[in-house]
Amino acid sequence: MKIFYENESALSKELSLFLQEEETSNIEVEKSLINIKESFLKDDFKTLQECSKKFDNYELTPSNYRVKDEEIDNLAKNIDPKIEASLSIAVERVKKFHKKQLEKRFEFIDTDGNRMGQKITPLDSVAVYVPGGRALYPSTVYMSIIPAIIAGVKRIVLFSPPKTFETSSEVAYLIKLFGIKECYRIGGAGAIFSAAYGFNGVAPVDKIVGPGNIYVATAKRMVYGKVSIDMIAGPSEILVIADTKEEKDISIVASDLLSQAEHDPNARSILIGFDESYVKKIMDKTLNLANELTETKNSAIESLQKKGTFIVVPNMETAIAISNRIAPEHLELYSDNPYEILKDINNAGSIFLGKNTPESVGDYIGGPNHILPTSGTARFFSPLGVYDFVKRSSYIEFTRESIIKYGENIANIAEKEKLLAHKRAVTIRLS
Repeated sequence: MKIFYENESALSKELSLFLQEEETSNIEVEKSLINIKESFLKDDFKTLQECSKKFDNYELTPSNYRVKDEEIDNLAKNIDPKIEASLSIAVERVKKFHKKQLEKRFEFIDTDGNRMGQKITPLDSVAVYVPGGRALYPSTVYMSIIPAIIAGVKRIVLFSPPKTFETSSEVAYLIKLFGIKECYRIGGAGAIFSAAYGFNGVAPVDKIVGPGNIYVATAKRMVYGKVSIDMIAGPSEILVIADTKEEKDISIVASDLLSQAEHDPNARSILIGFDESYVKKIMDKTLNLANELTETKNSAIESLQKKGTFIVVPNMETAIAISNRIAPEHLELYSDNPYEILKDINNAGSIFLGKNTPESVGDYIGGPNHILPTSGTARFFSPLGVYDFVKRSSYIEFTRESIIKYGENIANIAEKEKLLAHKRAVTIRLS
């Protein structure tokens, strides 16, 4: 853990370097994936079999790579009724939020009588990747699939490592709930290449969504352009602006920081506070609470030790400026007056307001999506939403009077750009 003292709105060089993500490992991962991709394009299924054996210790065959409906049905029956009830509530809340995101077509007639507008069309097919490495995340299933269904996507394909379809009754329950009929027990980069290029007679998709490890993220970067992707996600992160000096808030803020640290040794927890002694108390409490964890203790401690970031600033203006420059995935405004701070926040994936809204609310049941831009990309990326599963087409119909009225202007611009066929396409209509 490191503490920084920032007095300017611009990040100090020391803090900028500390926040910078490592690039070396990404380059090494990309080198290994180039070989896998080349092999896949030559013999897709053989490559998938080799990857499945190497990374998942699973014998993939032509008869088992697609998950059968009865397998899903049988696994879904094992779900704990308490979890089923919680998932049902989460699904309804996420549906309600995402229905608000539906875009509408528009059309108008200008003063010259020309008709024009924009048409909204859902994508034909989407692949959802559900991780199955360190842990299984059923929440990823409903966060990915619900906006696609609301958008009207016809074909939704699910890829996940073999372990998912052996152990996760929750994922199986959700697959059955949403009526997903195309599921493949293929994980990692192999799943991404399969979705992008198709394999063994399975058609490729138009877009790939869902989080994953560095291999999945790098593979998505490699296929971008062949297909669309949601975003290239890095390690999870949280930034808390703690607008408080109350002793009772120390444990709460520390718990919120820890909610990301336990995800992964590379996850980053960031605190911005205004009093050095208070910030140090939160630092100590966060580490103490990490030591009380069981299954995620080692990940949390390693994350805090490597990337725990504690920043002391003189005022809220500086805190907001630094937060906007960091552009965190999750931003908590831990304050009694969060909306006063919110109006100046420009860069964040998802924002959690007030003292009763931990980031965990957004991960599971709040309503907004939890698939968010990381590593500062909230400067230009948005959370996953219904808008990610549609495309926009513009259209226009010119009248005879308008082509005569504006034809010379079009021809002048086309001639200036030395595109004479463009010019002729207009002038031939004027003769």
